[in-house]
Amino acid sequence: MKAVLFDMDGVIIDSHSVAGQLLHEAANNLGCNLSVKEIQLWGSLSSRQFWQKIKQEFKLSQDITELIHTYDVDREINLYREIGLVAGVRKLLEDLKEHGIYTALATSASRKRMNAVLDIFSIEQLFDKCLCDEDVSVSKPDPEIYLKACSELALKPNECVVIEDSTNGKTAAHQAGMKCIGFKGLKHVNEDMSGCELIIDDFGEIDTHRLRSLFQ
Repeated sequence: MKAVLFDMDGVIIDSHSVAGQLLHEAANNLGCNLSVKEIQLWGSLSSRQFWQKIKQEFKLSQDITELIHTYDVDREINLYREIGLVAGVRKLLEDLKEHGIYTALATSASRKRMNAVLDIFSIEQLFDKCLCDEDVSVSKPDPEIYLKACSELALKPNECVVIEDSTNGKTAAHQAGMKCIGFKGLKHVNEDMSGCELIIDDFGEIDTHRLRSLFQ
């Protein structure tokens, strides 16, 4: 194992807990009758994928860019400090760096949200590469973002392991030819993480030694 690639939403930060409510408000303001729980079922979608789904299901006339702008992303970002990082994730990142393991952030979030998380929690220095939705042409479950992160680290896919919380992310990791750890520590949505090489509920369950054992 030479690198660990992290998803962001639901892995680094519990953004789903606030995004669900804010997306619910934005969608309902457009006349789309959806519950917070229904919206959280789509938590692994990128912003563009989410609004494409809303537009299609409710036959909205607005274009996707206009719909995206109905969501108050600044309001979400302002709540990040209250949420904090997922417990144990900073310690894991520091442990990986101490052992010379490369790390990358590979998220379907926008660059604005990704940079906000990196800045608010002062964790940019813990990642060797940071990629977001604007860095790829196709979002997860397409493997492009993981393959691009791997390429920028000058590594092979079979030298990397991904930590994900969603079915789309798991699919992207496996289609990229990488091992995947399913993180189920946040219980907002019961994603199917079957098929992952390891499933955890707490980051205290893994460290560099445990991750290396997946490759033996």
